[in-house]
Amino acid sequence: MRRWRYVPGVFLWACGGVLAGRAQEAGHPFQFDPVEYYAARVLAGLLVLGIVLALAAIAVVARRRPLDAALRGLLVAAIVVVPIFSLATGMLLVFPRAERVEFCGSCHRAMKVYVDDMKDPRSDSLAALHYKNRYIHSNQCYECHTSYGLFGTVEAKMSGTLDVYHYYTGTYKVPIKMRQKYPNGDCLKCHAESARWLAREIHTSPKVKPGVFSGKISCMVCHAVKNPAHPIAVEGRS
Repeated sequence: MRRWRYVPGVFLWACGGVLAGRAQEAGHPFQFDPVEYYAARVLAGLLVLGIVLALAAIAVVARRRPLDAALRGLLVAAIVVVPIFSLATGMLLVFPRAERVEFCGSCHRAMKVYVDDMKDPRSDSLAALHYKNRYIHSNQCYECHTSYGLFGTVEAKMSGTLDVYHYYTGTYKVPIKMRQKYPNGDCLKCHAESARWLAREIHTSPKVKPGVFSGKISCMVCHAVKNPAHPIAVEGRS
């Protein structure tokens, strides 16, 4: 039992090393996300704690010590409690990070050209106009390609999982095409009834507005003529 006194010290030393590392922060203080900052450190601490507890449990079992209450508690903590909290904290971090532009661009062979166009200040595509004017302040890919509400979020996660499968199995085709026509709702969820939107007579025309809101008239009929969403033709994988 005397050696057990070193376990808290090892754990605190490991956590101290993790906490001393640089945070994955945004470029400016006003973009700092305290939830992500501290959740990342909690997750690191939980992983270290889980490893320490697992090694301690293995060492005790290897000595063929009887399974008393203390050892059972140690095993439950190492095998059940810590993994559950680690999974919950990991999900808290993974899902928001999966919405970032950097995550979309990480599939570089398929998506890098689209992300590069969006970030190009010389581009006149709809994606680039929204990005450089910060019409959407963050997660621009996700916000424009995810329909409003819980169903839209779930649908986006499921589609994203399928896209990851196609990417790593090499079964995707270029240029990348949407599975269905771009829905007006993904435009209107931000633009509808805004001052700039209302200033255009065509948007409030009795002949046009009902068709746009119902989806019978696509927003792209007008807007994609001068400013296509992504004016990119990819001939092959690079």
